[in-house]
Amino acid sequence: MKRTLALSLLLALSPLTRAQDTAGIEYRDFTGPGGAPISAVVVDKNDTQVILLLKTGKRTTVPLDKLSDKDREYISSWNKEKAVFLQKCKNLSIRQLLELRGYESFVFRFESNSIYIDGKLNGTPGKFLIDTGAGTSLLHIPFAKTANCEVGPMDEKIYGVAGDAPAGWTDVPTISFGESVFKGRKILATDLGNGLPEGAKVNKDAILGADIMSQLDAVISYPERRIFLRPDKSDEAAVEGVGNAQEGDENVTFRIFKTKDNQTYRGKVTSKTPTVATLTLVGGKTVQVPVSKLVPADAEFVSNWTEAGAFFLQHCQSLTVQELLELRKYQSFEYERRGNHIFVDGTLNDNAVTYMIDTGADGTCLHLAAAEKNGCDVGPLDQWVYGIGGKAPAAVTTIHKLTMGDAVLTNRKILATDLNRGRDDEMDHVGLFGADFMRELEAVITYRENRIFLIQRAMPVAPVDPKKR
Repeated sequence: MKRTLALSLLLALSPLTRAQDTAGIEYRDFTGPGGAPISAVVVDKNDTQVILLLKTGKRTTVPLDKLSDKDREYISSWNKEKAVFLQKCKNLSIRQLLELRGYESFVFRFESNSIYIDGKLNGTPGKFLIDTGAGTSLLHIPFAKTANCEVGPMDEKIYGVAGDAPAGWTDVPTISFGESVFKGRKILATDLGNGLPEGAKVNKDAILGADIMSQLDAVISYPERRIFLRPDKSDEAAVEGVGNAQEGDENVTFRIFKTKDNQTYRGKVTSKTPTVATLTLVGGKTVQVPVSKLVPADAEFVSNWTEAGAFFLQHCQSLTVQELLELRKYQSFEYERRGNHIFVDGTLNDNAVTYMIDTGADGTCLHLAAAEKNGCDVGPLDQWVYGIGGKAPAAVTTIHKLTMGDAVLTNRKILATDLNRGRDDEMDHVGLFGADFMRELEAVITYRENRIFLIQRAMPVAPVDPKKR
């Protein structure tokens, strides 16, 4: 049965057609009848034909059986919501896309390549390292004691880049990040200063590990320098049904607004004046909030609120984070979860290998034996790596070529060490894909969809000095 074009899409595209304003549309070259090329964008389709919008602004209808197999495959996978997104909502940032889905965002700070946010332990402010390589969150013992948490006996063992270290289970009444609150948790505490160079001070109070990030459907975005958390999946869920909700469901299409007097609203802007925002809350209630009472970030959001954002909510609610990022030309990789650690396949000097994704590793680090096995140039063990477990000897190592999807890194110097120190089991990966490469490739990591997204920008070309031609 033939399908007709949805009225909403007609309304969205008709101004383009009438005005013949096709700027910003990404065209595709189709092979038309007789082999003639057609540069166009899909407007609609049914079981037997496709409607194409040409660069001239005119439409043409082409029978599917007159197109190539490759074109028919493309048209079969074409989705109206994606097309609307590309044409109407492409200028929305990743931050806007996620905050419109009930996420709360936090600016993270770079120290070298490591990333940090602020949190609270039992109400005591602290500095947390965001570490996907940590299967569990960790507390620095002095910080835990300052926050009046009871640290148990040091009869547990944790592992790091330099070996193992003792740790003890700690009773944590509350741990919070913005609106995300956890109560009555047991979290391991250890001496995070163990293994630092002599004279160095501990630069963090705790490690935000994969256990908490996974529960909160965290999204880590290097290009926007933000981590996004979904508070309603914490222990203080303010909206029912979020835990099992799918992308596009009504109960996850809201934004969190905060006022200067610590009130919180979950809803969406439906209209505004220069001084007042009208919010429709989850559940249908409408409230009016003076813009001057909102915290600066939310006041700025209201000020910048546009119909494009509302259009996104109306027409693109079912798009996943994966689809949103792929529309922005990111490569997408489904990672493998082993416990709370995440692994992605790639190559090392043209050999198929697996890497562990580790935002807590300031620099990429290979297992010494794997580096030698896969043809890297490994120097003498005259360097040191520092971390949980102390310090360990390492070698400056040259990677001739590393790939992950279409991203290619060549002739990189990193460190290699024995990453299996203190363990009895064999390593099933070649090393840590660290924050240095993720920062360069503008990585985005999503826990909800088990995916990492990378994009490799073209390096700027230095201008040529005509005197040196």
